[in-house]
Amino acid sequence: MSQCPAGELAMRVEKQVAKNGNTYLRYIFSKVKCRKCPLRESCRVGRGKSKERSYSITQASEKNLERLKFEESEYFRERMKIRHRNEEKNGELKEAHGLRRADSRGLFAMELQMYFTAFVANIKRITRLAEPIIQ
Repeated sequence: MSQCPAGELAMRVEKQVAKNGNTYLRYIFSKVKCRKCPLRESCRVGRGKSKERSYSITQASEKNLERLKFEESEYFRERMKIRHRNEEKNGELKEAHGLRRADSRGLFAMELQMYFTAFVANIKRITRLAEPIIQ
């Protein structure tokens, strides 16, 4: 059971397992006792306009714990530093060159469209970079 800052115990616990494997424990407290509590304003239980006074705790699954550990690694931080460059180029391909929607059906047609779109974007970049040399 969980205890609020005022010392009241939760009335019940609801355990839920999400699709990603995480377990969520939701501790539900008495609305009547919370209404009379002197620590009501500073309490973390049931913030907002909720009808129930509850507090949730997430217990990460083994798979998600491995992911969280990987995200703390130096390799991950280095990869995240260069990610914005890739995302910027992908955004340009989608917005300016029509890669958001396939022209034809089938995986092969989509691959061709992707290759030609990337080729056009690279040619545009090369001409922009070579422009000062030509003049």
